[in-house]
Amino acid sequence: MNNYEFYDVAINNISLFFSLLIFSFCLHYFLFRSQVKSVLDPYFLAVISSVFCLTVVYLLYYTNNISFYLFINYNLTQFGFILGLFAFRRKISFDKKDEVITEKSKYKSLVAFYFFSFVYIISQCFIYKLKGIPLFMESRLETFASGGGTGILGRISDISSVFSLYAFFLVIKIDKFRISEIYKYTVLGLIFVTFFLSGSKSSFLIIFNVFWCYIVFSKIKGGNYRVYFKLMKDNIKLITIFSIIIVCFIIYLQSSNPNNAGDNTLNPFLALCLRFVHSGDVYWYAYPNDVYLKIPSNQWFAALFNDTLGLLRIQDWSKLPEAIGITFKNIHHPSDIPQGPNARHNVFGLIYYGFFGSIIFSYSVGVVLSFIRNKLPYILRADIFGGATFTYLMCRGASIDSDPMLTITYFDNIVFILPVLYILYLMLIEFLRINPNKNE
Repeated sequence: MNNYEFYDVAINNISLFFSLLIFSFCLHYFLFRSQVKSVLDPYFLAVISSVFCLTVVYLLYYTNNISFYLFINYNLTQFGFILGLFAFRRKISFDKKDEVITEKSKYKSLVAFYFFSFVYIISQCFIYKLKGIPLFMESRLETFASGGGTGILGRISDISSVFSLYAFFLVIKIDKFRISEIYKYTVLGLIFVTFFLSGSKSSFLIIFNVFWCYIVFSKIKGGNYRVYFKLMKDNIKLITIFSIIIVCFIIYLQSSNPNNAGDNTLNPFLALCLRFVHSGDVYWYAYPNDVYLKIPSNQWFAALFNDTLGLLRIQDWSKLPEAIGITFKNIHHPSDIPQGPNARHNVFGLIYYGFFGSIIFSYSVGVVLSFIRNKLPYILRADIFGGATFTYLMCRGASIDSDPMLTITYFDNIVFILPVLYILYLMLIEFLRINPNKNE
């Protein structure tokens, strides 16, 4: 079923669609209210996407477009995922009086902020020079599709952006603006501009996600989080409205591109709503008429660890399985543009692990996410790299149920790229120690 066929189904059953949407919102609120405490939580958007996914699958089933077999598999894999998500539990309250722990190495945090900011901005500049600005491309995936060095630059910028933002909240005094800190705010402004130019409708939200993770980690480690929490609480409505405006503006700029003329008929807000509906596009691509059976299922390991095998050159990139989202898109909407729906855990598991294997796979995905969110912060050290590592995995791990393959890429970045950056950071610290006059 292609996009236009699904639109017909949805429009012809609009009352059923909205009834299912309301049901899905209520169900997800009941299931996730104890897990997701704020709209700034990195996993919040993933939950909203899941709301629309359930709506899409149930609409397809009740309009007789998918079989009972697939309907049951979807429900069982969702149940398995949620069961895994509650494997590790922790409760963070914001009303206890904790011991205030001041930053022991403010100097190192400041060096880390400027180091990772410099690495990020330079890597982004090289990406723009080699590939152009993603905001004005037909597909942002073109940026890293054909090699040329942008792949490793993308990994470096991915890691350094989160670490730079986390360090910013360590070194800034947030109670009031100070002229002496204008350089830090200038760097933050440059980072924000690069997020905007990325063309991603959610990338700039990483600033607020990192802020939330900083508060959570500080709370767990007994740090002084209260002034940050109050700032967030007092401005949450403003942040939400600002985010919607920025997203709509990005959509407007992209739709103004002559290469995307097909999107010009919708105003930005309606296009944003349609994007949420498209959270479930992999289901109407894969489930009706059992299209998912067209995907070869014999390379289950290579499909999941595609990035690891390619990065380490264990297997040539050209011989690795294509992302199933791109394959599905080309089946229904053939084009040379490298884009497609996210390979959600239900569909990915069903293709590569079968009916019962997909349930186990979904449960495992939930357990990994639960570990990152509920256990990892208690294990990591209470320093900048412990907090930044937790923040990175919280932000990037939020995509694990919507795109397991992409999340493995993020895991690879922190395993193979972060150590190199960390060594360079230590070398810089040592250089400044040996040359104290450079500290100025």
